[in-house]
Amino acid sequence: MATIGHGRLRNALLYALLIWTALTTVVFWLPTLRGAFDGPSYEWGLFGFGGRGVSGDYWFPVLGSAIALCAQYLAWRGPRLPFYVLILGWSGFLAAGMLSLAIGNPGSLRFRGDTLGIDISIAVLGLALFGLWAVLAAIWIGLDVRGRATRSMTSWLNRNSRWLIALLALLPIQFVLLRFGEPHGLSDQIGVLVTIVQWLLVVAAFGPKPVSRREVAAVAT
Repeated sequence: MATIGHGRLRNALLYALLIWTALTTVVFWLPTLRGAFDGPSYEWGLFGFGGRGVSGDYWFPVLGSAIALCAQYLAWRGPRLPFYVLILGWSGFLAAGMLSLAIGNPGSLRFRGDTLGIDISIAVLGLALFGLWAVLAAIWIGLDVRGRATRSMTSWLNRNSRWLIALLALLPIQFVLLRFGEPHGLSDQIGVLVTIVQWLLVVAAFGPKPVSRREVAAVAT
């Protein structure tokens, strides 16, 4: 039962890390899709790279999206070491970036609300949040290494294919919304929201079949 509890904790923490990774890598997926669908009318900038449509440094968000997708796949399948590097590297990069901002440009880390007269620093909160996820990534890696004897690689299931087909089926809808809608208008906003949700659902598309309580009880007995 201790092994089962350890495995469930490890998987729950992994799911949390993958959701966090999806939330923070959507910045790659948005310019990748919008650059292709919106065309030259869409201008983007990311980590010092930028471009219009698929020109300029368009390779950068495409590469970032590909690596993020690779991480989602490797989380459950394939060799673990590349995933360790990706998940800890990305979490550590975000934490280091937040630390750099807090030291070099603390004025950019403030929450302002003129209507309510709010002006507070979020530097400490940001450091705590991004630092926490970096620590959790390191903890999960430790748990996974310890539990390698009981860990099994997850096969690609029909449910994974169905999820992937459903997410790919959204692409024509996104193309119409983003290409033919008024810039910054309602259709454009809907297209962006659909794109964000699509990316977050990648976690479910690549994930394994959830273990039911009955299956856990059967193994425990």
